[in-house]
Amino acid sequence: MRNSLSSDLTQAEREREKLVSEITRATESIKTFCAQLGRKAEQDMEKRENKAQYRAAKALARLTSIIPNLCKNFNIPTTKDSTTLRGLQRETSKLASEAAKSREEWLRQIRPYYIIDTMTLGGHVDKLRRLADELHNFLMGRGALLRSLEELDEKLASLKKAQAAKDMATSQRESIEKKLAESHNTGQTLKAQFDEIRRNQKIAQFLQVDSELKNLRNELIRTGFSRLGRPLKKLMSISERGDYPLPPEVRESTKEYVRRPFGTFLGEEDGYPKLKSVMTALSRAVTTDRMALKAREAKKVVERAEQVVESNSLGKIHSEAKERKKIYDQLLADPETGNLVRQLKDLRRRGTANRALRHEFENELQRARESEKRADEQIHEILREIEDFSREVSGEDVKLQLAQ
Repeated sequence: MRNSLSSDLTQAEREREKLVSEITRATESIKTFCAQLGRKAEQDMEKRENKAQYRAAKALARLTSIIPNLCKNFNIPTTKDSTTLRGLQRETSKLASEAAKSREEWLRQIRPYYIIDTMTLGGHVDKLRRLADELHNFLMGRGALLRSLEELDEKLASLKKAQAAKDMATSQRESIEKKLAESHNTGQTLKAQFDEIRRNQKIAQFLQVDSELKNLRNELIRTGFSRLGRPLKKLMSISERGDYPLPPEVRESTKEYVRRPFGTFLGEEDGYPKLKSVMTALSRAVTTDRMALKAREAKKVVERAEQVVESNSLGKIHSEAKERKKIYDQLLADPETGNLVRQLKDLRRRGTANRALRHEFENELQRARESEKRADEQIHEILREIEDFSREVSGEDVKLQLAQ
C-alpha cells in the first residue's frame, strides 16, 4: 500500500512537516517579538516625561509578559501521528485565541502609542491562527491518508496480537495432548501390570473369594438392612438422649452395626445374637411409639426385624460369609498372596489417580482447542477487515495470507 500510494503519501508527509515547522517558527517569533517589545516598553517607562506614554508603555510591558507566559504550556509533539496533530491543532488554535484576547484587552490602554508594534503583534497572532486552520484542513483532507495508514498499522498490530494468542493456545494444546498421550500410556502400562498379577493362580482364587464376600455383603444389606439405615440411626440417637434407654451392650452393638454392618455381622457368633438384640430393641421402640415413624415405614421396620429375629432369615448368609472370610484370611496370610494383593491395591490407586488426571487433561484440551479456534476466527476476521480497508484506501484488490 505504501508503494502504491507513495506519491500522495510523500506529498502529505511533506505538507505535515511544513505545517509543524511553520507553527514552531510562528510560536518562536511571537515570543521573540514580545521580548523585543518588552525591552522597548521598559526603556520608554524610564523616561517618565509623558505620563500617558508611560502608562501605555507599562500596559505594553504587561501584555508582552502575558503572551510569552501563554506559550510556556505550548509544546510541539515529537511524534506526528494524527492523534498528536489533532492535539497540536487544538493547542495552536487555543494559544492564538488567548493571545488575541489578551491583545484586545490591553490595546485600549496602549493606544495611541505603539500602534505599529501592536499591529505587528496582531499579525503574528493571526498567522498562528491561520496555521491552526491550515492544520485542521490538512487533517480533514490529505492528512486522512496518513490516518488511514495509521489505522492499517493498528489493525496489523491487532493481527500480530491475535497471532500471538493463537500461537500460545496452539502451544498449550500440543503440550496437553502430549501429557494426555503420556497419561494414556501410563494407564495401558498399569492395566498390563494389573492383568499380569490377576493371572496368578493364588490371586485369582483370592479375587474370587473377595468377589463372593462382596456379593454376600450386598445380599446382607438388601435382605437384612434395606430401609433400616435411618431407623437404626434414630434408635441410637434417642438412646443417647435418654428418651429410650438401652442396655449398654445393645447400644454399643447398634453403633457398630450403623458404622460397619457387614464387618460386625461377620464377627458375630452363630445365630448373630447382637444383631437380634438390636432388631428386638428397634421393633419394640417402634411398636411402643417411643420412636415416631410413618405408618408404612414402621410396618417395614417391624416386618424386617421379625424376619431377622424369629425366622433366622440371615442364617445362610452368616454361615457362608464366615466360611468365605476364613478362606479370605488364610489366603491373605500367605506372604506371596499378601504381597500381590498389596500390589493390586497400589495399581488400583495409581490407576484411579491416572484416570482422574486424564479426565482433567481432556477438559483442559477441550478448553485449549476452543481458545485456539477463537483466536483463529479472530485472525481471519482481522484479515478480512484489512483486505476491505486496503481496497477502500488504495482502490486495488488486496488478498492477504499468513505465512505458514
